[in-house]
Amino acid sequence: MTGALVGAVEAGGTKFRCAVVSSDLTIVDSRYLLTADPDTTLAAVAEFFERSEPVAALGIASFGPVDLDPGSPGFGSITDTPKPGWSGAKIRSRLSEAIGVPAGIQTDVEAAAVAEQALGPEPEPQRLACVAVGTGVGAAVAVDGRPWRGRHHSELGHIPVRRAAGDDYPGRCPFHRDCLEGMACGPAVAERWGIDPPGAGGRADIWQLEAFYLAQLVRVLAYSFAPDRVVFGGGVGARPGLAEMIRAAARTELAGYADYSSGDDRFVTAPALGDDSGLLGAALLARSQLDC
Repeated sequence: MTGALVGAVEAGGTKFRCAVVSSDLTIVDSRYLLTADPDTTLAAVAEFFERSEPVAALGIASFGPVDLDPGSPGFGSITDTPKPGWSGAKIRSRLSEAIGVPAGIQTDVEAAAVAEQALGPEPEPQRLACVAVGTGVGAAVAVDGRPWRGRHHSELGHIPVRRAAGDDYPGRCPFHRDCLEGMACGPAVAERWGIDPPGAGGRADIWQLEAFYLAQLVRVLAYSFAPDRVVFGGGVGARPGLAEMIRAAARTELAGYADYSSGDDRFVTAPALGDDSGLLGAALLARSQLDC
């Protein structure tokens, strides 16, 4: 089965991306879908694969929170999410049954972390952290090709953060208000500044504030997991030049204490795989289903 095509789905709060991927990880065919309600969206994903060349397995890189416990009755389902209508959506089982192939699932940022570690530039980092900043803020750490998990996948986007001086924005998170996600996700940027992130262009004030908040996550990652590299992706996180701003702000955050990143321009970077990190991570997960 090593030469079989596999299916990959990157399931986001704003859009889904589906792809057929070859054994050498070439994307043979792909399609973007706007995220609607679960029934509409998952039916459109299944239709894409019905019309494509047959795939032998499916990998799903999903927005969260998602139940990743294989022993749980809700395995592969979205849990409590602010995304209307998606709480309890059985993404893995519904797509597996509709397409008729085995399916694996992990978070979108876990998939991106695994792909960036395995397929990114040499030397291959043993420990890589990946952060996705878009509709929300997610983070994951891959160690030796596998995502680190405790009883649940990481929810580092909801860490508390120190406010920037003069920033009175109340925060957008419906659970915590001014956690990292509440202060730095794409919708928070749009609400605070009255401008969508893609239209912010060279507004240094916007991006310096974004870097200030995201650098606090780098500090948490550095002191909790000591990664070799921290990759920032997503619709907001991968903005050209933002990684460099976060890297500089992170050095201020670390303040010289255990700052093993000093002088290392690869410590905080944009994704080496561009927009394909999550999708290729889903493809790697699909390939692992063939070895079960």
